[in-house]
Amino acid sequence: MTFKKIIGKIHLWLGFLAGLVVVISMTAAAIFVWEEELTDWYYADCVFVKEQATRQPMSTLFAAARQALPDKEVYGVEVFNEPQRAYVFTAFQRNQATDGWTFWDDYLYWDKVYVDPYTGQVTGTVNMLTNWIELTRRLHQNLLLRYDIGHWIVGVATLIILVMVVTGLVLWWPKNRKVLRHRLKIKWNARWRRVNYDIHNVGGFYTYLFITILAITGLVWTFDWWTNGIYRLLGNDPEEVFAKPPELIRSEPTPESAINLSWQDAQQQRSSWKRIYFNLPKSTEKGGISAFVEFDGTSGWQESDQYLYQPETGNIHFRRQHEEKLLGEKWRNSNYPIHVGSIYGLSTKILACLAALFCASLPITGFYIWLGRRKKKKTKHAPARRAASVPYSTQSRSRQPRQKVPRTVTPSRSSSRH
Repeated sequence: MTFKKIIGKIHLWLGFLAGLVVVISMTAAAIFVWEEELTDWYYADCVFVKEQATRQPMSTLFAAARQALPDKEVYGVEVFNEPQRAYVFTAFQRNQATDGWTFWDDYLYWDKVYVDPYTGQVTGTVNMLTNWIELTRRLHQNLLLRYDIGHWIVGVATLIILVMVVTGLVLWWPKNRKVLRHRLKIKWNARWRRVNYDIHNVGGFYTYLFITILAITGLVWTFDWWTNGIYRLLGNDPEEVFAKPPELIRSEPTPESAINLSWQDAQQQRSSWKRIYFNLPKSTEKGGISAFVEFDGTSGWQESDQYLYQPETGNIHFRRQHEEKLLGEKWRNSNYPIHVGSIYGLSTKILACLAALFCASLPITGFYIWLGRRKKKKTKHAPARRAASVPYSTQSRSRQPRQKVPRTVTPSRSSSRH
């Protein structure tokens, strides 16, 4: 068996092994790429508010969100630097004692509360466990299974995708320039089987780089050895990538003054900030108030700062700005926007969506290629099988030349009279 035939067998059987997972996961990924746009459209009544002159204090807005969910702990808020957007508060609690199998068994609750920052009125609440947009993400990440089960299945399938990209490139590689011309274009006017083959083969070549990026960034959420390997490639010790802030011990409930002071400080750190994740310490935690400030910069990475505030006073306790981060930390903070294509806006989102859709189609087009070849082999060997099924004696007789029997001419009556 030649090298290419061995590679072809590996490519085929890995495709059978991971095909269904790839189709489901990558189709969901192509939808989830548009999470923000879909949320703005579907929950427009919750998301958008009328701009006014002044905003309510952050402590007041937290109180409004908590009143909307009295039996749940609201601890965080996501704020966009856009005057017509509501603040999005989060109440989230994992189920540590789950013995179920599904995504829903992982959580006790997970809700988002939209609050008008000008009036303090709640514009709506969303149960994230039934939010169809979020479910596309969970279908992509863990097939709607419990995270510690589903993400391993998707992770292994993603690793297989990476291997199949390499084996597929080997199978695509042409012998000479004449063959290369045919490997670079799809023959649309051919029979559908040829078109299907070209879509799989030629399309796979043009998208292999984008699919590789999706796979490389996706494996980060499953395999620590993969993530640590990238840190080392970037020249960083995995244990030293992220700076550890000094420990804070909260001795009393966080006062309103500390909430408001730390929030004001977080907004003033970067004039070009575009989004802030602002979190209070949960009742079971001893930490401080944290703020992650995303802003527009020129480095090419997704730029963000990290701030930690004392929970009693709201005074800054620790800061980690983008310029201070190691290369590995900058990459890790940018891995998610690279994966979903939001890193450079609409253009990269479109590329990520198309790459995910094409990746989802590869197991389908590949299956039809295999099915066509299988039928072709059956058709080719059918005459031989029919010949083998004929008895030997019949075959022997059929091969013997037919004996010519001499024709006897019988004289007619008229001739016999003469």
